[in-house]
Amino acid sequence: MLPLISVILPVRNERTMLPKLIDELLKQNYPADRFEILVVDGRSTDGTADLVRRRYSDKHVKVRVLDNPKMLSSAARNVGVRAAAGEVIVFIDGHCVVPSRNLLEDSVAILQQTGAGCLSRPQPLLAPSATPTGEVIGQARASWLGHERDARAYDMRTIGFVDPAISGSTYLREVFDQVGFCDENFDACEDVEFNTRVRKAGIRAYTDPRLAVYYAPRTSVRELWRQMIRNGRGRLRLARKHSDTFSKSQWMPLAILLDVVLTPLAWAVLPRTGALIATLPLALFAAVVAAASLQMGFRHGFAYAWKGPRIFGAIYCGLGAGMLAEALMPARPAQPVVLEVLRPGQERPVVEETRRAA
Repeated sequence: MLPLISVILPVRNERTMLPKLIDELLKQNYPADRFEILVVDGRSTDGTADLVRRRYSDKHVKVRVLDNPKMLSSAARNVGVRAAAGEVIVFIDGHCVVPSRNLLEDSVAILQQTGAGCLSRPQPLLAPSATPTGEVIGQARASWLGHERDARAYDMRTIGFVDPAISGSTYLREVFDQVGFCDENFDACEDVEFNTRVRKAGIRAYTDPRLAVYYAPRTSVRELWRQMIRNGRGRLRLARKHSDTFSKSQWMPLAILLDVVLTPLAWAVLPRTGALIATLPLALFAAVVAAASLQMGFRHGFAYAWKGPRIFGAIYCGLGAGMLAEALMPARPAQPVVLEVLRPGQERPVVEETRRAA
């Protein structure tokens, strides 16, 4: 018999895109009685939860809405896993498109064929955007300047065993019994932190283009900026918890931000020669941004070239601002951090609560 799959959708205010995603999942080539969809709603204010309850209450696949009072993605994942009945857990964000009707079938087949406990997937920003700026953001993020060189999220060619840290998304149920749940100290990078523990536990991860899920880019530079600040905070928090995962290149956004802030000061207090030398790193970054923006313009049109500098600036300076904010004013969780681990000889659930010192 095919394993039961629980598809967990952590969402908040996803009324626009979520119905399309659920409709795509309902069309999967997988027996309707062998998978469930759990929509974990973070107290949406746009009617997301009510829409799901009305539209999907009588479908052949079980669709449930669960409450996420903490309104954090990390907490949503934990709520979903605790409620899930499946032997296989699949996480998909609400602002995604599933391009293949065989995603669940292929996921099970790959898990069984490889013996992996985790599947990493490509998740490029290829879902349609609601705005022209969103389309530019998607192309910028996919470009050579828009993401880290070792990021697997945009890799649609690799097949084989990989480090799960960046894009692990599908797990055998026992993985959570072995490594625990998501750390609710994290409001961003919670998946990376969890997958870092998956890797350290020796659980093998496999990737394949058949597992791809397309993400929708942010629709405006302002939304992108906010996302990058959250990611910057999460990145530094991750470095504190897993210092061995943080490379020197990941400090670059903070260095760029400080250069942007301090260059005018250099011209105010340093001799002309010293100020010119201090300006060189920022000038080099500006030249790289111009080159990447022009490259997008040649490929996609003039609008991509002139919007590019603002978008690349938001990516790097937003990440840097988040890292700086986290360094100066570390965010403190409003709720306990809940970690759950199943120990030998114990029945589920075993719950441990830890609080940061005040």
